[in-house]
Amino acid sequence: MPDYPYHGIYPVLYAFYRADGRLDHAAMRAQVEHCVQHGAHGLMVLGLITEVGKHSTEERHEIVGVVAEALQRRRPYMVTVGEPTQAAQLAFARQARRAGADIIILQPPPAIESEAALLRFFGATADALDCPVAIQHNPFNLAVNLSLDGLVALHRNHPNVTVLKGEGTAVETAELIARTEGRLANFSGHGGIELMSNLRAGVAGLIPAPDQLAVQVRIYELFRRGTPEALAEAERLHREVLPLVVFMIRSIGQALCYGKRFTARQLGLEVFHERPPFEAPTAFGLAETDRLYGHYTKLLASLSA
Repeated sequence: MPDYPYHGIYPVLYAFYRADGRLDHAAMRAQVEHCVQHGAHGLMVLGLITEVGKHSTEERHEIVGVVAEALQRRRPYMVTVGEPTQAAQLAFARQARRAGADIIILQPPPAIESEAALLRFFGATADALDCPVAIQHNPFNLAVNLSLDGLVALHRNHPNVTVLKGEGTAVETAELIARTEGRLANFSGHGGIELMSNLRAGVAGLIPAPDQLAVQVRIYELFRRGTPEALAEAERLHREVLPLVVFMIRSIGQALCYGKRFTARQLGLEVFHERPPFEAPTAFGLAETDRLYGHYTKLLASLSA
């Protein structure tokens, strides 16, 4: 696989709240430490998993700053910027850079309908930034996306557009990697449901939630090792965690309801607060989460044995 400057497993962090609805800084710091200790190659914030739509601009800056302070530049740091105007995106991106972001991910604003306008929007922001710029491409969850032709053109016409948060299918991802001759570092998503296929397609890495981070890091490193034995073990581990991935990724609401609880349990957070609106857990959903958690902890124990 290509040796991209940025690669590996970059979990997108959950937003944890206090009882008064404010951001829980201690829980966010604990989440950062958990990710670093379990081998994350980098971190990302302000994706859909961070419940970005529930936060004011000031709160989004707060999240960026709290995580940057906890991370202390020990790993590369990606920040998604989804402000509705070009000027607002640029201002937010520059502030995130000052806080410590290494890569800025630009999310398509929902109000832009034509591809030409979106290309101009992204291009102007990218040209004004002094860092690698990524584009979020998520045809499953976002109403506005560039076509593959548009993504290729943006990459070719703007030298610092070198990363993609590419959350299409593995087939689409393979085509895009081929058309950009492996120069666009593509990070796949959707929890890693197609992780092995995406790795074979040539992605730089994965941006999942932190739920099964340790195992996904192991899968990635085994794939990079590339021996028949390592690849067989990577396939086995992916099969082991796939039921958990599928359960969590069926919808963003379900991921936030049960995935965040799954991660909170790993962090040792005994009290769990949510910010409305949210999907309320069911008895069955919690029982399934408990069952999957038990399987995951046994899998982790077997890896360290």
